[in-house]
Amino acid sequence: MMKIETDRLILRPLGTQDFEAFYSYSSVSENMTYMIFGPYTPESARGFLEICEKWWKDQPPKIYEFAVMLKESDKMIGNCGLYLDGESRNTGMLGWCTHRDYWNHGYATEFVEALLKFGFEELKLHRIHAECNADNIASARVMEHVGMRREGHFIKNRFDRVGDQKMWYSEFFYGILRDEYLGL
Repeated sequence: MMKIETDRLILRPLGTQDFEAFYSYSSVSENMTYMIFGPYTPESARGFLEICEKWWKDQPPKIYEFAVMLKESDKMIGNCGLYLDGESRNTGMLGWCTHRDYWNHGYATEFVEALLKFGFEELKLHRIHAECNADNIASARVMEHVGMRREGHFIKNRFDRVGDQKMWYSEFFYGILRDEYLGL
C-alpha cells in the first residue's frame, strides 16, 4: 500500500474502510462550506469512497486520493488529493478537506507540502495548481505558505454551492512550477 509520511501525518489511500471518519466531517455543513460537493449523505459518502478505491486500481493512478492520518493516534483528520490533468500537460491539481476540529494546527500546510513533494519528485510533474473560493482565506493561506503563487482572482466566475445555497462566487487560482519548487 502506498504511504506518504510527514513529521506528524501519514497519507494513505482513502477507501471504504474510512467511512465513519470520512462521514464524521463530510456530513457537517460547517466543514463543507467552501467545498463544491457535500455535505454528504451516508449513501453519497460510501459512493465517493468506492470511487476512490477504483481510482487506486488504475496503474498508474490518475487520481491520488489520500486519507490524512495523525501518526501519534492513527486517527483520520481529513482527506487530500492530487488529480493529474493528463499526460500531455504533465500537471496536477490539489484538493483537500480537513475535519474542523483540526483546523489551525498546520496540518493542511504539512500535507499539501507532502503532496507537492510527491507530485514534483516522484511523479515528475511540470506544474501543480489549486483553486479556492476567494472567501476561503484559510485555504489561500495554505497555498501561499507552501510557496504557490496566486495566478488569478476570477470575480464571480463560478455558480455552485456555498454553504447551504447556490450562488455566484469568486475564486483564487494558485500554481507552482517544478523548477520553482526545486529552487532551480
